[in-house]
Amino acid sequence: MPWPSRFFLLLIPAILGLYLFLSFRTHVETTGILLDKSLVAANDTMASNTTETRNATRILLVSAFFPLSKSKHTIHEYEEWLTKYLQPITTDIYFYAPVVMAELIRKCRGDMPIIIDTTYSSPFEIPPLREFKEQYNEMHAQDRERARHSPELYAVWNAKPFFLDKGVQTLARAGRDYDYAFWNDAGSFRTSHKYRDWPDPERTREIWEEGSLLTGEREEDLLFFPIAGLPDASLRFWEQNNGPVDAEISQGSFFGGTPSAIAWWQRTFYAYHNHYLKLGIFVGKDQTLINALFLLFPSRIITVWLGDPQAPEHIRETLPFIDKGVLGNCGPEWFYYQFWLAQLSEQRGMHRIWHAAWSWGWWRKCRVTRVSAMRDLLERVFGIDWEPPQHVLPT
Repeated sequence: MPWPSRFFLLLIPAILGLYLFLSFRTHVETTGILLDKSLVAANDTMASNTTETRNATRILLVSAFFPLSKSKHTIHEYEEWLTKYLQPITTDIYFYAPVVMAELIRKCRGDMPIIIDTTYSSPFEIPPLREFKEQYNEMHAQDRERARHSPELYAVWNAKPFFLDKGVQTLARAGRDYDYAFWNDAGSFRTSHKYRDWPDPERTREIWEEGSLLTGEREEDLLFFPIAGLPDASLRFWEQNNGPVDAEISQGSFFGGTPSAIAWWQRTFYAYHNHYLKLGIFVGKDQTLINALFLLFPSRIITVWLGDPQAPEHIRETLPFIDKGVLGNCGPEWFYYQFWLAQLSEQRGMHRIWHAAWSWGWWRKCRVTRVSAMRDLLERVFGIDWEPPQHVLPT
């Protein structure tokens, strides 16, 4: 056989080996991000969007849907809520769900890109919680609302910090970095709305700039949580080992910040979760643990409080049967942060929706209140000389 032919035959195995190597490398990099492999096109679209907006503020939303074995809501209701969230919102979304729910999530998202991570079939499978299923079952007896809650629901709530941080880190390893990321409850958009590019990138950046001025902390160290109220003055003397604070303060349906702040929150949340669990203290409701962390690390938290009586936008004298809230007609007050984080044009769109649903000819439009520093709010209750309790756990 002439030497050129022999040389060509020798090249075939080398070429085939190189092809297989590159194919395997591409497969590993893709499936490391997209565990639902049929969403490769969505991944490419999101990557393209990130490239096009390289100089803009980049925001990621992270959510999850793990149906409970016993739920007061039907799958049809969940599908309706998911559609109201996933179809209108154009922001990049990283979504956790069991394999059996992936098709529903994709359907609710429509033609918009999304990453569906099907690694976990249950929140009890995530690393921070996989050892505690039996303890959660035992802990259920301590829950004052045990008739409404289940150990399964505790896991859904307490998995949020892990899911948020993991989603951010997974995309960062793939070269997709975000300036801010937020956990958003998948069922939090329950009525029609005008939100699209949400949270508004420019408004988000302004909130963190103002938050840094209020707290004296670096922007990258701040975490945002909306709140429903302030703690009772008696909690001035609360200490670390008193455990989670069972009061209506934090809202766990939406929170986030920069990737470094999210990583800190994930470490801190599970450090105290495990600490209290070892002490035999109930940690099933994430909001009570969040409340405790507010008291321990108030300087790192910025917030919005619709009911703040000292806010300049607060309506001093509401009119019975006309005013629906202290900031005007803002829809469901628990979800005020949705309006607050939106751009002006979308806020005006919500004004029109709320006005159309209001039978009175005269009404007050929803107002945009200020961002607040958690420490300032706590000092208002506990006194200007209050200092956060000592904390000894590594975070």
